[in-house]
Amino acid sequence: MTTSSTAVPGSSPTSGDTNASRIDGCLLVTSWCVPPNLTGSSVIVDGLSQQFRRDEMVIIGQNWRTLATYERSAELPELHYFGNEWTWPRRGQRYVRWLRWFTLPALVSKIKRMARERNATAILAIFPNEYFLLASYIAAKQLQLPLYPFLHNTYIENRTGRLLRLAKWLEPRVFRTAPVVFVANDGMRAHYEKIHPGLRFESLVHTFNEPIPEYEAPPAPGNPVKLAFQGNLNESNIDAARRLAEIVNRREDYVLTTYSGTPDWFFAKVGVCGPRIKHTRVASNKVVEALRGEDILLLPHGLTGGLSQVEYDTIFPTRTVPNLLAMRPIVAHSPPNCNFTRWLKETDCAEVIDQPDSAALEQAIERVRHDAARREQLVRNGLAVVGMFHAPVVAGKLKRIVAETMPASPSRAR
Repeated sequence: MTTSSTAVPGSSPTSGDTNASRIDGCLLVTSWCVPPNLTGSSVIVDGLSQQFRRDEMVIIGQNWRTLATYERSAELPELHYFGNEWTWPRRGQRYVRWLRWFTLPALVSKIKRMARERNATAILAIFPNEYFLLASYIAAKQLQLPLYPFLHNTYIENRTGRLLRLAKWLEPRVFRTAPVVFVANDGMRAHYEKIHPGLRFESLVHTFNEPIPEYEAPPAPGNPVKLAFQGNLNESNIDAARRLAEIVNRREDYVLTTYSGTPDWFFAKVGVCGPRIKHTRVASNKVVEALRGEDILLLPHGLTGGLSQVEYDTIFPTRTVPNLLAMRPIVAHSPPNCNFTRWLKETDCAEVIDQPDSAALEQAIERVRHDAARREQLVRNGLAVVGMFHAPVVAGKLKRIVAETMPASPSRAR
């Protein structure tokens, strides 16, 4: 699936993917993060779900408190929430990930109940969160429904201790029972095909539903320069984001706004804060509009951190798509030799600094700030490749593969 000659590392180019394929029955989607949150999984769920009718899909996800509002058409698949982690006081947050396992039977029960009510014929379980993945696996097994995992990150490679023991038990069972395992990019697909030979893996890129915008020349940055960082802050990008924050904090002519579902206290804890750094939230369907009010967009991807090397090598940040759609020049701070950095350089849709060098990173921001021709070139190149992520194409591929691999007479949840 492609609208240009440059391949995206999220999916092998294909042709003929349309919405013509129909899934027999209702697809039940489970995901830890769902709209209106700004995490990657939430954005992906939101984008894909807009290509399904209300009778084709239903979604169950974590109920998070958020300052963002979210308007959703009554014609789109229903969102159902489970639990609310933010009811725990901050002092108890470290214990939440363990205490919530006591509520696993309740989540399994909710998934089964919703599957029966909607006469579901399959479950699409979105990872990264083993709590929802395990609940989906148990519910699908008890209901005798096909389970399609959709991994946005690698699993076993990024777990330690008790969670590693769970991962070593859960991942092979989920993979072996799945007709197809969906992954977020071709780097992940190649990795899993190597360690799980004989199983089928298919990649699905991140998506957007809006029409591809007509090119508009980006405005000259003001003074101070309005920089923006969008998306979740975690081990996949903390070191790069901290380096950007250090630059902003020593320059009086820069201001930085973060659009993120990550709580403010976590930004402060890891040092991505300061007098010229503002943290705000907007609904996932308002992100592009907000980013168009900025001058330069920052795209940090971890050079070092607490994740495995294969994770850094295979991540394709969800935030890339809204950044491209915003038609503002992008400065990316990303490690060398990973799929994402190679793609950015091949498509030339961002000014890339691939070494942990603050001076080089500051110089890149200044180049984009003062070079109008370079700003325009980056925006034009971004629009040339963003069509690869268009939701109708990606959802069409998902529907086609599920329809092809569904049992001839699919069982329905009873």
